[in-house]
Amino acid sequence: MAATERELHEKQQALIRDLGERHAQIERLDHDATSFDEQYEQLLACGEQLLEFERLLPARLAEPRRRRTEKIVKWSWLGESIVTVALIVTVFLLGHTAWWLVLLIPHLLATMLGWSVTVTADRHKQQRAIAIGLHVPCLLVALVSLGVLSGWWITAIVIGWIAIGVASEGNAQQEAR
Repeated sequence: MAATERELHEKQQALIRDLGERHAQIERLDHDATSFDEQYEQLLACGEQLLEFERLLPARLAEPRRRRTEKIVKWSWLGESIVTVALIVTVFLLGHTAWWLVLLIPHLLATMLGWSVTVTADRHKQQRAIAIGLHVPCLLVALVSLGVLSGWWITAIVIGWIAIGVASEGNAQQEAR
């Protein structure tokens, strides 16, 4: 068990023990005693605190993985933007026609839009898969614009763009709910 998980488990156990102790105190009191109402309110507050802690527990447990995914997503989108800028420069240096900008400029703009992706605890696995899946169309863009692959591969690039766009949009719609 990781340190964070252990700490969360220990805090949960402490809250459960506190709730048990408060319940035991109430059991010993006479229901007509003046301190009964005060002790009962404390018991309810302790129970509410435990319920709130357990409600937030899944997000707290997922936080280290979410942060790792956030780094992967950030550097994937940023890296692809940098590669695209390098491709634009390389295409000109190699003397290729400016028509390749029709492919490279939209690709650059799309990867720049990915910089603003917010990684959430609920969707971090999907967002990581989308960011990693981004590398396939980007590789195709590089190979086609450098002339390694035929221009017909642009069809696969467009399909890749659409797939990533649909997956990203699906992610955004699920987050809005």
